[in-house]
Amino acid sequence: MNQKEVGVSFSVDANSMYTELQAKAQEQKNSGVENSLEMQLLKSIDREISNLKINPQKGLPIKRSYISKQVVQRYGTNKLWKLELVSFWRIIYTITGDEVKIITFILEIMDHKKYDKVFGWRGK
Repeated sequence: MNQKEVGVSFSVDANSMYTELQAKAQEQKNSGVENSLEMQLLKSIDREISNLKINPQKGLPIKRSYISKQVVQRYGTNKLWKLELVSFWRIIYTITGDEVKIITFILEIMDHKKYDKVFGWRGK
């Protein structure tokens, strides 16, 4: 049985956020901080990236009824998955590919407040 190669890529926005998070975590580590939110979040993201390389469909599919036209315009697709991270952060991603390779494309890394805003959830 042939297994397809699985890669993980980032959108420009997700990559920018990830790079900024790496820099903050490294700066905190150099300052002697041992377990900040940024460090925990970075570990959580790295763990999920590893998991996505094993199983691209690990996340929860976002129901199409929750995906507005604005969300489709924002991400360019209505096939979205989410992964939950520490402190109620989320990874939003989609899956593309061909006969040879599957690409898990991380569209955005966001906190819960932004997630609620993007998908139209209202607080109680």
